[in-house]
Amino acid sequence: MTTNPYDQSEPSASPAPTPPAPRSPLWAIVRSVLGLMAGILAGGIVVALIEIPGMFLHPPPPGFDLSDAEAVKAHMAKAPFAALLGVAIAWTAGPLVGSFVAASIARWGYFAHGMIIASIFAILDVMNILSFPHPRWLTLVGVLAPWATGWIGSALAEWMFAPRAPDPKPYDMRKKNMAC
Repeated sequence: MTTNPYDQSEPSASPAPTPPAPRSPLWAIVRSVLGLMAGILAGGIVVALIEIPGMFLHPPPPGFDLSDAEAVKAHMAKAPFAALLGVAIAWTAGPLVGSFVAASIARWGYFAHGMIIASIFAILDVMNILSFPHPRWLTLVGVLAPWATGWIGSALAEWMFAPRAPDPKPYDMRKKNMAC
């Protein structure tokens, strides 16, 4: 046995890797739908978990009726900054987690899945904003944050789960009679 790394006298023990088999388009659609459903669910859970402490910071008065629009408007007008900050954080973190989950499960079209989740959360935020008045800064967060965090979540999922091209193999100059 020789110690020369360029000596090719012994055959290589490992066979050439075979390319992966193409996946079924139906399976890609199923993963996409499941990813979107799981992303909406995960994002909604995150929003709820982050907004719950705000309900303890600014609880509704006894006998409060959520169906009375005027009572809700009056209650929101008296909300402290900390409670509104919790809403802003929730409206930011929900799409981030949702887009990451959706893109991670789908494993293709990462950006598209992230933007679908971001669109759903932005629409929900706008519906909430139109229901009763919010401070301007919270309106901006509700409209803009889902898009930014949806992109970040999908980019993170792509960075973590997208297949990478293999590293290039070293060039053997002896095959071309170029060795020194």
